[in-house]
Amino acid sequence: MACLPNELIVWEILVRLPIKSLWRIRCVCKDWRDTISGDPSFAQSHLHRLRKQNGKYHSLLIAPRVYHKVVESKIDRYEVTNPGLYLWEESRQHDATLLHDTSSFPVEETRIRHGFAHCDGLVLLPTEDIVRVLNPTTHQVLELPWSPNSIGPRRCSYGCIHKGHQAFGFGRSHRSNAYKAARFFYREKHAMGGIVMEVFTIGQDHYWHETAAQPPYPFLVGRIATFFKGSLIWIVDQHSLMYEYDHLVLHDRARMSCFVCFSLEDESFNIMTGPPRLEGPDYLEYSVAELNGELAVLRLAPTYESVEIWMCADAEGNKPQRWEQHYAFGFSSSVRLLATFDDDIVYQGGLSDLRHQTSQGDNIMVDMNNLAYYNPDMGTLVEYPWWDTEDFDVIFFIPSLVQI
Repeated sequence: MACLPNELIVWEILVRLPIKSLWRIRCVCKDWRDTISGDPSFAQSHLHRLRKQNGKYHSLLIAPRVYHKVVESKIDRYEVTNPGLYLWEESRQHDATLLHDTSSFPVEETRIRHGFAHCDGLVLLPTEDIVRVLNPTTHQVLELPWSPNSIGPRRCSYGCIHKGHQAFGFGRSHRSNAYKAARFFYREKHAMGGIVMEVFTIGQDHYWHETAAQPPYPFLVGRIATFFKGSLIWIVDQHSLMYEYDHLVLHDRARMSCFVCFSLEDESFNIMTGPPRLEGPDYLEYSVAELNGELAVLRLAPTYESVEIWMCADAEGNKPQRWEQHYAFGFSSSVRLLATFDDDIVYQGGLSDLRHQTSQGDNIMVDMNNLAYYNPDMGTLVEYPWWDTEDFDVIFFIPSLVQI
């Protein structure tokens, strides 16, 4: 090894190794440690290789929401807490490994808690008050600055008690390679001027800044945006009380099923039409995800006996988007799209089932209530049975060395 140039070792050998191996060999020498732990160009090159083998790298990040008993004045009450972020890999179907312990986060933060978002190995963990970005692989955590807009407006009537008044998103600008967190929120209850978007650029900003353009329509609060080709996609809330109280009228385009596309590059907004016949209040609950490089919307079939997946390759431009139905399968309960493993569709059915749809049909891939959750630091296993668990947050995940 002493005869090989360091440049050859780094860019032809180390860049091809899996994350677990890289993390172990950091202690071999100072040059390797500095490259693996602190070189952004190495992290991006390694990530680029991981993206190219996306169909072969089958992993999900699971965050159980567990009931926790709190005794106050001899009266028991229960809070919902998140003990950690666990990595599940298809090669180890019966257990998931703890990547990041979140049990130290204050319980109060989880009372109004949003889901989480993933981009290039970085995870956004937002609550109504505190927003964090972390890399579970490298254990880096960044708490974003507090914003006065995290406080809900007085007399807020938008479901603040259960869902808050905000909707979050996270992604990467493809041109600048900057990672950005975005938050939509209600500042005032009356008038369209009360809906605002704030953005925070990781590694550049010291505080949240409002976008020059205003969101064209209100979004569904409590919903995480879908990151797609450098933009964040949100579902328009056609039934916002803003319209009921202020007698405002939705534009004809927004009366159809539609989404707002927010560009992370120039922080502009664009309206995107949804699939055909995606109408009525039911569409607000439908799942949106990126599958095989296309935007996918999962919706109930007109008969309500099965689900359909409609795909769109282009989310930009002012022309109506072209949607095509690619998949249909007979699973009509609550469904949330997650990822594609090779050509299989992976989704969360109900609270604890991870399922996949193959050419041979639909089947359960894993029951998260029956998984063994392994803590490598403690050498312990724990399970989260259905009677102790409120829900599971699950996202497709690629471990990376990206710094924050």
